Amino acid sequence: MTMTATLGTIFSPQLRRAPREQGVAQPAFQKPDPYAQLMACWSDYMRVDDRDLGSRGMKLASDAVDERDVHAQQRAADLKLGEVVNAMVDSLCIQHRWAIYKSQGIASAWRFQNARYEDVLTDARDELEKKLRNNVATRLQFS
Repeated sequence: MTMTATLGTIFSPQLRRAPREQGVAQPAFQKPDPYAQLMACWSDYMRVDDRDLGSRGMKLASDAVDERDVHAQQRAADLKLGEVVNAMVDSLCIQHRWAIYKSQGIASAWRFQNARYEDVLTDARDELEKKLRNNVATRLQFS
């Protein structure tokens, strides 16, 4: 065997397809959880730096969107969706609101010593999801 034949077999191995296992079903596409997606948009909205209060007033990231930048457009749409979710979270009672804040890492402490956090969070999620399903701007996420 020559030197070039040896190098050719070392540096360019032949790629082979792995044999398909018989009887193993391919995983079906699963639609992401709409509640989790909406909460991700809301937590991003809550973490936006909105301290730029210059002479033109408050500027949001969604105000100046380049029409050609798809990522900036998606970010602006997510922030607007987060603003809608924020209005619904603010309409909850204080315990439910605080449970949602704590579940998303916005608040760090549980302020209500007479209530169990896990129970209040379950009730808050149910109530918020019902509001999200009924809202015009967010109901399409659940279909």
